[in-house]
Amino acid sequence: MNVVPPVSKEIALGSKEIALGQVIDGDKVMSLPTHVTHKANFIDDSTPQVRESRTQRVRRLQEEARALAREQIAEFEVLLDATAKAAMEIADGGEVYSIGAREICRRLADELPRTLQTLQVISKKR
Repeated sequence: MNVVPPVSKEIALGSKEIALGQVIDGDKVMSLPTHVTHKANFIDDSTPQVRESRTQRVRRLQEEARALAREQIAEFEVLLDATAKAAMEIADGGEVYSIGAREICRRLADELPRTLQTLQVISKKR
């Protein structure tokens, strides 16, 4: 199956004398209407084009990176809290869970809330 549009074939073949409607490699040559403006060539004059300096761009990108980092830390805090709660449920789950699993979860249930609190304090300093 040919996926190259006929107009591209005309350009690729380098023939300037190809007439509309002529068949090339099984495809009919067609052209775009001249009265239609393509979106890629259209410039919206209603929106002023303000170009930011490199320094402004660097500052903007750094702020975006900091915002993403804060967002990721907040998501991680939620996950730590959920993990601590799940660990507590397993630790208190009784003999349904193995003694080793209960013990590990008991340690995590004790440690994770402190870890979460430390992370929250560190995160708020920035």
